[in-house]
This record gives sequence, C-alpha cells and structure tokens, in this order.
Amino acid sequence: MSLKLKIAGNTIAQLISKGIASATTFFITILIARQYGAVGYGDFTKIFSYIVLFYLVIDFGMNALFLRENTHKKLHIASTVGIRVVLGILLIFIALAIISFLPFYPETNGGFSPLVKLGIIILSPTIITVGLTTSFNALFQKHLRYDKATIASALGSITILSLIILLSRAQASIVLLVSSYVAGGVVTVIAGYFLSQSLTSWKDINWIEQIRLGKSLLLLSLPLGLTLVFSVIHFRADVFILTLYRTTEEVGIYGLASKFFEFALTIPTFFMNAVYPILLSVIYDHQKSKRLITKSLYILGTLSLIGLIGGIISAPLLVLVKDEFAPSIIPFRILMASLPLFFLSSVFMWYLIAQNKQWQLVWIYAVGMICNIVLNIIFIPQFGVPAAAATTVVSEGILIALLIYSALPLLRRKETI
Repeated sequence: MSLKLKIAGNTIAQLISKGIASATTFFITILIARQYGAVGYGDFTKIFSYIVLFYLVIDFGMNALFLRENTHKKLHIASTVGIRVVLGILLIFIALAIISFLPFYPETNGGFSPLVKLGIIILSPTIITVGLTTSFNALFQKHLRYDKATIASALGSITILSLIILLSRAQASIVLLVSSYVAGGVVTVIAGYFLSQSLTSWKDINWIEQIRLGKSLLLLSLPLGLTLVFSVIHFRADVFILTLYRTTEEVGIYGLASKFFEFALTIPTFFMNAVYPILLSVIYDHQKSKRLITKSLYILGTLSLIGLIGGIISAPLLVLVKDEFAPSIIPFRILMASLPLFFLSSVFMWYLIAQNKQWQLVWIYAVGMICNIVLNIIFIPQFGVPAAAATTVVSEGILIALLIYSALPLLRRKETI
C-alpha cells in the first residue's frame, strides 16, 4: 500500500474513531441529563471533572516522545506501558487521599457529597485504563494502524453506552452509571492488547529496564506534560470552584452548557493533529511554515465563526434535553463567544511546539491557569454560573494574547529558521 493511501486510510480511521466517541458522549450526556436532571448531572460532572485531571498526568505527552525516540533499539512500547502502570497506581492513591479533604455542605448540597466521593473512588481505576489505552495508541500511531485504535475505542464506547442505557432504564444511581466507564476502559485495554500482538512481541520483555526507559521519557516530556496539565486545569477550574461555592444544581446547569461547548472544541484538535506532521516537515523552511500557519488560522477562524453563529442561534434547543436546563442557554452562549479564541490558540500552541518552544508554553499556560483560577474565585461566589462562563472567555483571551506574543517574533523572521 502506498504512503498516500496509508495516510488517507488512517485519516478516515481517526474520523470514524472521533465520530464514534463524540456520538457516544453526546447520547450519554442527553440520557443522563434527561433521566437525572440538573442535580444528578451535576454530581456526574463533579466526579469526572475531578478524575480528568489525573488522566492528563497519566498521559503527560509521553506518546510524542516515544514516537520521536523509537529509533532507540532498546525502546519498546512496554516502556510507556510499564511507567504508566506504576504512575497510575501512584495517582490513584493520590486521588483517593485528596478526596478525604474535599468539603461538603449539606445545607446547600454544595461541594463533594459522600455520593460524589464514592463515584470518584469507583471511577479511579480508569486512570490506569486510560494510561494503557494511550500507550497502545502510540504503538498504533507508530505503525500507521489507526484502524486498530478505532476498533478498540469503538468496543469500549459501545460497552459504556450499552451499560448506561441499561442502568438508566433501571433508574440506577449515578455511582453505578460511573462504573460503566470502568468496564468500558477494561474492554478497550483488552482489545488494544490483542490488536497490538501483530505489531509487537510481548514476550521476553525486561520490564525493569523498560520502566527505567519509561521514566526517562516521562522526564523528557516534562514541559509538554506540564502544559497539558495547566491547560486542563485552566479549562476545568470553573467547575471545581462552582462545586465549592455553589449548589449541585448550578454545577449541572453549567456542566451541560460546558459539555456541548466541548463538542465544538474537538474540531481544532483533530485539524491540528492532521496539520502538525506537515508543519514539522516544513518547519525549517520559514516561508512554507508561515504559509501553513496562515492558512490554518484562516480555516479555523472561519470554522469558529460559523460555529459561533450556529451555537448562539441553536442555544435554546438545550431545553429539549429537559426544561430545568433552560438556565444553561446563557452560559452556553457566553462560552461560544470564546470559540474563535480556542480555535486560533491551538494553531499557535502547536507552532510553538514545532519550534521546540515547549518551556515557553509552560509559563504561558501557567499564567492562563492562574488568571482563570483567580477570576473564578473572585466572581463565582457572587455571580455563579454566568461568571464561570465569562471567566473562560476572559482567561482564554489572556492565553491567546500570550501565545501570539511568543509566536509573532518567530513568524516575522525573514531568514530561514
């Protein structure tokens, strides 16, 4: 098979995988919101907003380093598998240790209730399954076999959706619904393992050596990993602070608006995943790389404006989920105002990564994260959900200003990089 056909096939496989994952998440969101209302969806949002922070730590950008360093004759996919299992166990202990200190306010049903804490405990094993799935995906990416990643992901998604449909019909608690993700994660890992056997050998592996190599990858990926962690905290801090200062119902209202907003954010992620390898191939030709960045900004800018207009117009459809989610319309519209900022920031971020400016990204996203947290702490206690959405717009504006400030000097250089 020619390289062009391989690339085309893998692009289609990624589209199918993203489509299945997005469709599954969409149906689950609608199902839980309709069945359990704002309070139930609020608890669901709290559980996942907490655990997702640990997903980013278990990822930590190691796949990019593995793919770059795979020419090392001793480097096996087991290096990322081994270090992620060890790291995952450590992260589970940390996650469970922290929840004992998270507050709960029975009089307002605010904070982290015993039910939410139990949900976090049940969901915590997915930290390891996410890490293992991420490692298998690195192997599939290395061999341009995204079709295998798609199959594993699809099996896991179908498992989660099927279990949630069955459990919600039985009116099971949110905690039991969360357990569906553990089962789905296990299915994905098992499928990934069997699908990987045609690409690598799992026999006669020196796991001690591979974990040592994995530790080296973890250290090398430190700047990109910190950037990812700061980026997620920057995006998720509002939900956490809403949880501490406002009611569970408000968390559910904002959680639904935020979830639908997130669907739109998959577009720049997928687009830049496709553009990044091309950008790397022309990064030493200043004019070509500049043209590619300009074209990417134009395409994503246009798409973001279309999404912004469509989102503002369609916002009232959120009441179709359930009437009590009518208050989600305003925060959703406010969040959509930041759509162009999120779309364009992804271009500048990946351009700086291609230019090997990862440490610049660390401080940029650290500043963005701090601004977001401070603004949320100041305004959420008094103004609630609208403040959380408005803070996202402001902090993302600060973030893209810093990204442009760092990227423009590189783009303006006339000489070859």
